[in-house]
Amino acid sequence: MAVHIELSPFLRQYAPGYNPEEGLLIENGSGKTIGALIRELGIPTEKVNSIMVNYRPSDPTYVAKDGDRIGLVMSIGGG
Repeated sequence: MAVHIELSPFLRQYAPGYNPEEGLLIENGSGKTIGALIRELGIPTEKVNSIMVNYRPSDPTYVAKDGDRIGLVMSIGGG
């Protein structure tokens, strides 16, 4: 079953051809942890600072369900 993943601008470099209007549809994502999905996408886990599932804070141990909308964010600091 499918899950939808949205990447923040700084993570999009790990998903060639990423379309920010559509995000990524992962057909076999349901039943996998978000941490596993991040690794499958080739995103270094230390780059993901925030995980949102259905617009609520979550963590890498969450098991994705069919239809979930997962947002992955890499925060950039400066000063």
